[in-house]
Amino acid sequence: MALTDAPRGCVALTGASGFVGAAIARRLSAAGWGLRLLVRAGSEARVPALAHAEIVTGGLADRHAVEHLLAGATTLVHCAGAVRGATGADFERVNVTGTQTLLDAAPPALRVVHISSLAARHPPLSHYAASKRSGELRVIEALPAHRRVVLRPPAVYGPGDRELRPLLDAMLRGLAVIPGPPGARFSLLHVDDLARLVAGVLADDAGWGVIHEPDDGHPGGYAWADLLTAVAALRGRPVRCLHVPGGVLSVLGAGNALLARLVGRAPMLTPGKARELRWPDWVSAGNASLAGTGWQPSLGLAAGLRSTLAPAAVAGRTD
Repeated sequence: MALTDAPRGCVALTGASGFVGAAIARRLSAAGWGLRLLVRAGSEARVPALAHAEIVTGGLADRHAVEHLLAGATTLVHCAGAVRGATGADFERVNVTGTQTLLDAAPPALRVVHISSLAARHPPLSHYAASKRSGELRVIEALPAHRRVVLRPPAVYGPGDRELRPLLDAMLRGLAVIPGPPGARFSLLHVDDLARLVAGVLADDAGWGVIHEPDDGHPGGYAWADLLTAVAALRGRPVRCLHVPGGVLSVLGAGNALLARLVGRAPMLTPGKARELRWPDWVSAGNASLAGTGWQPSLGLAAGLRSTLAPAAVAGRTD
């Protein structure tokens, strides 16, 4: 079906082949929005098949693709981002320059939902965090408040996740290797709730002009012990815990960075990522700023883990 047949108009979405972007695409399609999806060449097969959706093949550096993406759209949901890189330039190219390319090509009345990261709260920690904050500032400086909203989700998990899933799978097998200080606290958000939040923001004017730090509604976030207890309940047995000292993380990060320069590959664990992992407070500001949108998280930790791990958990139970 043509995008013009969609009952609620056209939304442009970047990052639709990724974990978060695909969930947002499915939610917006179900809500009646037509979608134009920017997807890198070779990633088209990872995009969910949706009604009223058109794939635009290209990247954020492709001005022609970006102009086609935004043509006729009322709103841009900017979800694409670089999470791996060996240098600051690796992150800047996508998270800052790519964002600016979108803004430069934006039609006069376009509204922008900018999906950032809680890491943007602490730019000095890493190249990634600095680039996410710089991307936010580009959006804030370019658009009036009624045409922009910034979402800083915490750690996002759910079916299809490839970042937190290895850690959760290890816990499900009975051994938790904790890459951070034992006393750290952090917020979580299920990907379905994040997608619902984006749909809710698009449906109204409430919440625009603000930087929001949503979470799953658990006051004060979680300690590692809370996560271990929840996974243990799911698997029916305790989970053993091994904390990786901060110094070890830093050494591994430095070694990875050196290896990346030698082989030309972008590692996940870098000195900056090690500093992020060692940071003791990744608790979101919470959902009070979103009260006017009518959105509330629906999946707490226990339910979210069941949706993410239940098949594997059931297979591994012995009771």
